[in-house]
Amino acid sequence: MIILTDKNDAKINWQEVADLIESGGLNKRNPYVVQQAFMNSTFTWFGFEAGKLVATARAISDLTWASYLADVVVSPEHQGIGLGKQLMLTIKETLHPYGKTFIYAVPDKISFYEKHGFCILLTGMVCDKSENLFTMRENGYIR
Repeated sequence: MIILTDKNDAKINWQEVADLIESGGLNKRNPYVVQQAFMNSTFTWFGFEAGKLVATARAISDLTWASYLADVVVSPEHQGIGLGKQLMLTIKETLHPYGKTFIYAVPDKISFYEKHGFCILLTGMVCDKSENLFTMRENGYIR
């Protein structure tokens, strides 16, 4: 079991958060930019086990109809023991009162999110700089 806290917890080390995100299969990020993204998010979750950061997630929400869930990560050495399930239960409990929850998932984690009630959108779209769209196409996120 992990102890969950939010962005206002003084013990958040943003370099550790950036390292966790990268170790979880998401791209390498600048700790300052990670801090900015989390501090500007409506909801944040940080999971600690024995004082060590092992899980994180964040969401942006209009607190009415929709939320966007992002950066859901459990450290690779802590996967498969129920920490992701605990994190997702807390996230769903928090976000469900605010309508739909959208997530942009890493392709190999789609089945994990489906187990937690997420369905693949047939009409989702994205707009970004051409070089970012190229990378997304190369990595199997868009066609």
